[in-house]
Amino acid sequence: MKRILMTTAATVLLAAGPALAEWNPDGPIRLWIGYGAGGGTDVQGRTLAQEIEAKRGWQVIPENKAGDDGTVMSAQLKGEAPDGQTLGFAITTTYDFAPMNSDNLSPEDFTYITTTAGSQMAVLARAESGWKTLDDLKAAAANEPIVWANWGTQVEAGAEIVARALGIDVNHLRMKGGRGTLNALVSMDANVAWGGGVQKPLVEAGELVILSSAETGPVALAPEMPTLMDQGIDLNLGYQYIITAPAGMPDEIRDEIGSVIAEILADPESETRQFIEKQYPPAPIVTQGAELREQILTTYEANVTMMKALAE
Repeated sequence: MKRILMTTAATVLLAAGPALAEWNPDGPIRLWIGYGAGGGTDVQGRTLAQEIEAKRGWQVIPENKAGDDGTVMSAQLKGEAPDGQTLGFAITTTYDFAPMNSDNLSPEDFTYITTTAGSQMAVLARAESGWKTLDDLKAAAANEPIVWANWGTQVEAGAEIVARALGIDVNHLRMKGGRGTLNALVSMDANVAWGGGVQKPLVEAGELVILSSAETGPVALAPEMPTLMDQGIDLNLGYQYIITAPAGMPDEIRDEIGSVIAEILADPESETRQFIEKQYPPAPIVTQGAELREQILTTYEANVTMMKALAE
């Protein structure tokens, strides 16, 4: 199934439209959310669970299993039966990066069902700093220490790659989640940070500015700003929100679950879609089945190469 950016209400999901339900769960489906309550992943997962129930009549019970960017949840998920009764909700880096630092996880441990939305990864600074570009950050580094807030090993490595490309030194500050990095930035514990989408209200309020996109294209909040790759820094930290299951799930179960989620995300009246459009603009992103598996495995190999280069 191909990757689909659902950009307008007129989008018709032909390949994954309403299907005859050939599979139904034997009981409640547990949706394990790999992050804590109240964040964007939690809100998205719980809203989606409600809409799956409304669409198919399946009982979906969300449960938070926070820790280590979804790896705590995923380590438990891989040991469950691949029968569609237990699903995980995290981000793609949980599977295409985190296994490098884990003796318990491999990308091969999971069935990849569908993505739902994409990040808005960007380099952020406080507006009061006066910085508007990465060149401003580089100039400032000659006169003041640069503290870069991040939430995990991958984005910390990304900050180091950017710093080396700019020829500056940075101190890395590890925070808990995207909100933690923003809190560090606003409270002046850091003067630069990564944001994956949660920065939207503060950017719109003029408190934070975007210095660069860390996606393959510009971010929606600053379409005029270049990407890191545009500036000669070979780095893409974009990720997607993803629903997974233990390895070995039959294709018909995988595809039936993916189908109902695709139907929900294609519906302009869907609360899940509306949340995504607001929090992770411009629209839901759906990649499913074999293509999604290939995406995860390819990105994992690219990340292994990146980390080896960083260690040299």
